[in-house]
Amino acid sequence: MPVIVMEVIGVENHPNADSLRVYQMKAPNNEEVQIIANLENVYEVRDRVAVALIDSILTDGTKIKPSSLRGLRSFGMALGKVEDSIGTDLSEVYCQKQMVQSVQFQKWSSIELLHNLCRSLELIEPKPTITYRAKIKLDGTNAGVQIFSDGKVAAQSRTQIITPENDNIGFANWVHQNIEFFSNLASSEHLIVFGEWCGKGIQKRTAISKIDRKIFVIFALQYGGIDGQIATLEICPEKIQSFLANHPDIFILPFYGNSITLDFSDKEQLKTQAEILNQKVQDVENIDPWVKETFGIEGIGEGLVFYPEASNTVERLSYVELLFKAKGEKHQVVKTKKPVQIDPEKVKSIDGFVNLFVTQNRLEQGVTEACNGEFNIKKMGDFLKWFVGDVKKESTAELERAQLTWKEVNKPVMNAAREWYLERAKSILNSFKSSAIL
Repeated sequence: MPVIVMEVIGVENHPNADSLRVYQMKAPNNEEVQIIANLENVYEVRDRVAVALIDSILTDGTKIKPSSLRGLRSFGMALGKVEDSIGTDLSEVYCQKQMVQSVQFQKWSSIELLHNLCRSLELIEPKPTITYRAKIKLDGTNAGVQIFSDGKVAAQSRTQIITPENDNIGFANWVHQNIEFFSNLASSEHLIVFGEWCGKGIQKRTAISKIDRKIFVIFALQYGGIDGQIATLEICPEKIQSFLANHPDIFILPFYGNSITLDFSDKEQLKTQAEILNQKVQDVENIDPWVKETFGIEGIGEGLVFYPEASNTVERLSYVELLFKAKGEKHQVVKTKKPVQIDPEKVKSIDGFVNLFVTQNRLEQGVTEACNGEFNIKKMGDFLKWFVGDVKKESTAELERAQLTWKEVNKPVMNAAREWYLERAKSILNSFKSSAIL
């Protein structure tokens, strides 16, 4: 996406940071964008400013992404005042001269636990009251299909663009076989279909793994998100269903149960509602109701994901920050006392931290995500990189409460994960050798 000369049409001080200002920028044939900048360069209404929009890659390699700064969203970077006409494309001046023309991976956002969401809202005043709807969390692997306005189609896993030659549990090959279905969804807006690739042979722990085939279960549609367009989401199951044609291997994940309202300014109310949510998670873990109703198969479920109610499409960046998840006890990657808590667990030592985060479920998830489900010594580095990064990303609140630093726990976490991986890899190798002898 280019660097464009835009006019400042609005200026405000940031409500939560004295060192930041909030600007509204506009140029012909471009959407109005909000830019948050520090005081190194100060702009006033009617100033002309070079603005690097989302997906721009600057000459120093900086890639411009949407960001959240002290509770407000910024959709680009102000590069300084200029004398050029408003709307002028300055990409040749500010951007890398040669940009790789390839499909850009569009990651689905990581979803936090409730206590991490509460922590992220501590600086926001007034704190919001939000009504949520739940969807069943299926035990598979995150996947997506990008559909470009010209009808081109690309498949992706949780971490990268994939192809039939470089696949993830057969998803890219399935998309290739159904490319006409997805290509027919093309419109003037870039589209990504986000869902869970699940079913036979993908995981082994829950009811969905007992069905007779692999299926793609959709939980959201994303519009835009490339070429400087703001990404918006559609999460309403009925609207997603009305957009898609019928397909025997594609399902739309419905809402589960009634809505529930959380007042983030009232800790006692949150505690009461958390107990209700814990019961919902327990019910799903006992028997996955969607799998039972859809396929007639009884078995345990993984948990729930909670979405803020929305009657229309929503701007993605701000919306996904308010999602949270809760897994049943058998699927937790953090050994919390309950699936839904408003405070993080408190550990008393480094060993306690390792026991809290180095769980069987997280270890197995790491093998799936980083090693495509394979225990191979050559892939152990990829596994450890994913695992350590995943723990670091999710453990900020627990580290603070335990008065520990990441530097103190990094090596013990890595050593525990390495030991587990080596033991599993050796066990599989020994089993293979024994079978070969027989």
